[in-house]
Amino acid sequence: MKTIKLPVTWEVCGFVEVEAYDIESAIELFNETSDHIPLPQEFDYVGGSFALTSDEHEFIKRYNESL
Repeated sequence: MKTIKLPVTWEVCGFVEVEAYDIESAIELFNETSDHIPLPQEFDYVGGSFALTSDEHEFIKRYNESL
């Protein structure tokens, strides 16, 4: 038996606050600046989102030197 690292991904949901005149402007501002908006400090796990990031053997081998 071996211990094998598998890459996994899961989703979380939180809220950010932006200053804007209306919802449309807020969405536009978010889309334009999302790379610079800090991640929310409070968040919840999105149920059912836990999954393998990849099941490609070559991808998994990169994280497992002994395979």
